[in-house]
Amino acid sequence: MTLRHVLLGTAAALCSLTAAEAATTTPSGWYLSLSAGANWLPDNDIDEFSIGGAPSTTNEFSWDTGYVVAGAVGYDFANSWRAEFEVAYRHNDADGFLQSGSPSTVPGAEIWELSQMINVFYDFPVTDKFTVSAGAGIGGTLVVFNPGCSGNFESANCNQETDDYVLTGQLIAQAAYRFAERWQLFADYRFMLLDDAEVTNPGDGEHWIIEKTDHALSLGVRFDLQRDGAPPPPTAVQPPPPPAKAPKQFIVFFGFNKADLTPDASRVVADAAAAAKEFGSASITVVGHTDTVGSNAYNDRLSMRRSQAVKDGLAGNGIPAAAISTAGRGESELMVQTGEGVKEPQNRRATIDLN
Repeated sequence: MTLRHVLLGTAAALCSLTAAEAATTTPSGWYLSLSAGANWLPDNDIDEFSIGGAPSTTNEFSWDTGYVVAGAVGYDFANSWRAEFEVAYRHNDADGFLQSGSPSTVPGAEIWELSQMINVFYDFPVTDKFTVSAGAGIGGTLVVFNPGCSGNFESANCNQETDDYVLTGQLIAQAAYRFAERWQLFADYRFMLLDDAEVTNPGDGEHWIIEKTDHALSLGVRFDLQRDGAPPPPTAVQPPPPPAKAPKQFIVFFGFNKADLTPDASRVVADAAAAAKEFGSASITVVGHTDTVGSNAYNDRLSMRRSQAVKDGLAGNGIPAAAISTAGRGESELMVQTGEGVKEPQNRRATIDLN
């Protein structure tokens, strides 16, 4: 396995691992970028193979400094991860070549590439505006070679392009400066590795194998399509449940011709006192009642004793006596309508109203 294949595999592994981790984070927005810069090709070999497959000649090419332009659309994730799809064009002219040790020029010889890459970056904030990033990319590149016109190299195939599409990986170092709310200026270095392109001589059918790497320095701008810190779309908020309403009235029942509190009556009085404390009642009104047994005058006095007994019970449960008013209605306000002299338990009562 060659070093080239190891590096290509490493770029692919980095992209898959970092993309998987970024997919679990919270997205923060799309962005667009555009860049341009210089592209360098190290001296490389273009090996010629005869039609039968046997190697015939190795040509060592040298290249002038070329250029690169690139555009990308990306997504910025939380936790400093970014992922983008990039398309780039690179172009370099040949400076010269060695064939069997003899230097020569190659007028018109050139090589250009059109790459499509998926890149993943991890951003390291340095200040609130300055960030450095490390990234890796994996994708493919269309490599197009024009042999040019030369008396020493393929002169019969003057300016006939031949091409191949190859697996590509790249490593990226980048620095960015945010100069406006949604704009960043960045500079980056990219080291691109390509599988050997295998092309066919358009004239005689020979095979050429092109060994190739690229180094590029670029300047660019990045525009965030969403403002930083933009609020998320509103979500439906369930209104809080309405507060519990205070019970307004409690009823205490008495025995026949009695004004003392039974255990059940005492529990009702205690509940009324607790409700008054919880809901902050400003005042409490206690009204006593009787059945129709006895004279009106007697029942009026009995109903007052019953309301006083309830007031005392409330005071015993912590309600200030000054907040409690009492009254007696005798048999004038029956809960159950009866004739005179009827012992009706539900009429022997006192009501507690929380105001």
